[in-house]
Amino acid sequence: MKNQIVFFIVFILAGSLWAQDVSGMSSFDNRSVTSQYSDRPAQYILGSGDILLVNVNLWGHVQRPGIYSVPSSYTLIDLISSAGGPLKTARLDDIRIVRKNQEVIQINVEEFLQTGDNTLLPRLQPGDTIIVSGSIADVFTRIVAIARDLAIIVNVFVLASRVK
Repeated sequence: MKNQIVFFIVFILAGSLWAQDVSGMSSFDNRSVTSQYSDRPAQYILGSGDILLVNVNLWGHVQRPGIYSVPSSYTLIDLISSAGGPLKTARLDDIRIVRKNQEVIQINVEEFLQTGDNTLLPRLQPGDTIIVSGSIADVFTRIVAIARDLAIIVNVFVLASRVK
């Protein structure tokens, strides 16, 4: 009987771990902007309709992070929109663009959303890496979730040791 209870508890815990949220790790599936891999990411690509495309990397708290080939006229807002938009946990006041020449640009998208000033948004360049960081609330939520899972595991072992 004790072995059956332990097996059932392990089965429930495994199911709980399997159901963890991995939405930030989903693959890109947007028909309007193609995602391509290239050995030379700092190049222009000629897209359909003779549109120049640039390869950029989008990391962090967006719906679909990944490598994107976007028109050279795209702004940061266009790219984030193509990736499904920011997550609720995204810090829109501190988005960073890391350029190939090791320049790091900090962008306050919140300010753009309040003013509509397009000069606040730089054009994307080939090889740019855009990092959308998460809020402190997201970090706190993850820590609490880990503590909760550890408490469940400890509770299972305590209860299993009491079953005779």
